[in-house]
Amino acid sequence: MGAKQLKIGLRVRDLHRSAALYLRLGFREIPNDDQPDLRYLTFRNTWLILSALDSHGYNNTEREQLVRTGTRGLGVVLAIPVPDLDAAYELWQAEGLSITSERENVVWARIFSGLDPDGYEVTFEQFE
Repeated sequence: MGAKQLKIGLRVRDLHRSAALYLRLGFREIPNDDQPDLRYLTFRNTWLILSALDSHGYNNTEREQLVRTGTRGLGVVLAIPVPDLDAAYELWQAEGLSITSERENVVWARIFSGLDPDGYEVTFEQFE
């Protein structure tokens, strides 16, 4: 697993639910039978590494407490290009997830934003 690309790690409460959601958005999974508490997903050249909140180590106790009790990912936004913005919007609604910014046309794309099951903000972009 020594590949040289951008990797983003998210700590999640429900590893199965989060992985299934991102797979439905077009991510692909890299098989990883040796680490059941990690899911390696890819989107083009970027890796999204999902780790179970309670089973992956923390670098220090203070950060661990902040992650467990605070809002995870506050200030971080994942921007995901999608071929069909309306389908992504409907998926978000069907999953009962929060929409933080309704669909709109901006200079570069059609977009909307929402929170994933763990509160990570995701902006979807459909390029015209």
